[in-house]
Amino acid sequence: MNEKVSDSIKYLMNEYKRLANKKNKGVLTNAEKETLENLKKFLGKK
Repeated sequence: MNEKVSDSIKYLMNEYKRLANKKNKGVLTNAEKETLENLKKFLGKK
């Protein structure tokens, strides 16, 4: 169970980093932008 939680958190962090990089490049779609904002709220990022 602990490993599954750890894997899920790693996935969310990697997805956040991937979307943040796309945002910096200016190629973020509206759906990705919404996902990034939700991840920011969930992860407590500013």
